[in-house]
Amino acid sequence: MPDAIPSRAPNPLTVPWRGPSGGVPPFDAVRVADIGPALAAGMADQLAAIDRIAGDQSPPTFENTIAALERSSRMLDRAEAIYGVYTGAMSDDAVQAVERDMAPQLAACSDQITHNSRLFARIAAVHEARERSALSAEQQRVVWLTHTHFVHHGAQLDAVAKADLSALNQQLATLATTFSQNLLRDENEGAVFLDDAADLAGLPEAACEAAALAAQTRGQTGRWAILNTRSSVEPFLTYADRRDLRQQVWRMFVDRGAGGGATDNHATVASILALRARRARLLGHPTHAHWRLEDS
Repeated sequence: MPDAIPSRAPNPLTVPWRGPSGGVPPFDAVRVADIGPALAAGMADQLAAIDRIAGDQSPPTFENTIAALERSSRMLDRAEAIYGVYTGAMSDDAVQAVERDMAPQLAACSDQITHNSRLFARIAAVHEARERSALSAEQQRVVWLTHTHFVHHGAQLDAVAKADLSALNQQLATLATTFSQNLLRDENEGAVFLDDAADLAGLPEAACEAAALAAQTRGQTGRWAILNTRSSVEPFLTYADRRDLRQQVWRMFVDRGAGGGATDNHATVASILALRARRARLLGHPTHAHWRLEDS
């Protein structure tokens, strides 16, 4: 008989975390290849839960609507927590590829929830009755926040406007990813190299050692490197004696994403501003700032 095909272990990003206080993320078991499928599974799981909540035939209550909505994202929340760590602190080429793929999908999933008219009708019913109900002050606050969030993100728009808004949000998610990855690329590739120990005058010993190690890791043993990252730049700007070198390092840092070439963000920023303005008008606000401050 042929050997049995071994069953694949569950994606570690989708299973409940083990341990006290809600559990501990399983970073020891995570592979970058697991992140995209985990996010996709989490979105599918939440959307299925949303369909159940929206289709519930019983009268809407805090428990079967508001609390159920909060519980619906548990799998996706676990996956996004690890995804956020990887994109924020461990973002190599593989992670960035996942981010480019998933950012617009996550935006679209969020809109599918906030634009679900049956779900919003249930939320609105709980919201309308909140002060006449037996809800605690904390529960009433959660109801208000949930209703406000949905309205803020277009729940009261018509179907055509909702589709336009979702398209804008997906474009903005893609552009925001482009913007941040361009900055990161400039941070990873930029450095000011120093050849003379006198150039380090004023720096604490730990900063000098870090600069020497940074140069060594870039194949420049015997030199010092001030990398294009805040943790490298700020000590140099704070302590270095030479004003001309401080200016050079400062200019490198503030020009991230603005130095021309493949990582230049000028066009990306212009597109983001234009799309934000369109979104604000679609949602009934004169500017993006007005929209951002609406629910604050």
